[in-house]
Amino acid sequence: MITVSDLNGKEAHYTWWLNIMPDEMPRLSILPKEIRDRLDYSPASLDVIEKYIVDNYTADEIIDRRNKFARDLFVRYIGETFRKNHPELFWSFESSDERNSHYGIPVLISLDEKCVPLSPTAWLTMLIQRGEGNFLRSQVRSPKAA
Repeated sequence: MITVSDLNGKEAHYTWWLNIMPDEMPRLSILPKEIRDRLDYSPASLDVIEKYIVDNYTADEIIDRRNKFARDLFVRYIGETFRKNHPELFWSFESSDERNSHYGIPVLISLDEKCVPLSPTAWLTMLIQRGEGNFLRSQVRSPKAA
């Protein structure tokens, strides 16, 4: 299985990663029942997943190769939650410009040129570093306002 950590800037890897999204989301079942029962892709569920991540991982641990499957699952869930709540968003991947700050990682964008790419991958480390418990919800805004 290709995880977000294995994309290496390769478009073919990203295409596979995106295509298996529906098959990977059931892996949420590995989370504790009291957590997974509250993961319904609502904005409120972002608080649940964020608290779980902050309580169980350090910034170093979340990027550690040994946790690549957990990291992948969290990126997918966070991204899909945003996508489902903002239908104008879709997954995108920059694989041609290595100078692009989002090179090699999946981001959410819209066709609106003013929309700043949203990066669930980068957010994982940020939410742990901030440890506030409301980082993801603070990202929930109309992408046009970004």
